[in-house]
Amino acid sequence: MIKRSPITPSLYASDLPMTIRFYTGKLGFEHIASYRDEDGTEIWAEVARGDARIWFFTPAFDEFKKPVFSGLIYIFVDDVDAFAAGLDADIKTRWGPETQDYGLREIGIEDCNGYLLCFAKDV
Repeated sequence: MIKRSPITPSLYASDLPMTIRFYTGKLGFEHIASYRDEDGTEIWAEVARGDARIWFFTPAFDEFKKPVFSGLIYIFVDDVDAFAAGLDADIKTRWGPETQDYGLREIGIEDCNGYLLCFAKDV
């Protein structure tokens, strides 16, 4: 039986193999599943880190010309500073690590598609 997260973002990726490599190679996610079309092209993938799950898909709708998302995706980790220390120098950091007034220690990064991810821990 597949373990499901209570909420799973499903995000457009213009280059699915690059996205999988970014999440598995640079952010410590595991490539959990893929779906291929009748030509054998991978068009959907699931990555996971702990209980966090994200789905990515390739262009299935003509109106998707580039990734669009107007918010942050929070991913909770055990140690924000250790996570940050393990990031490659080429990861685009937007803020942190820092402790916010609202009680989270967090670091914000931009993924290979331009989505904003916030790795956080309650303090």
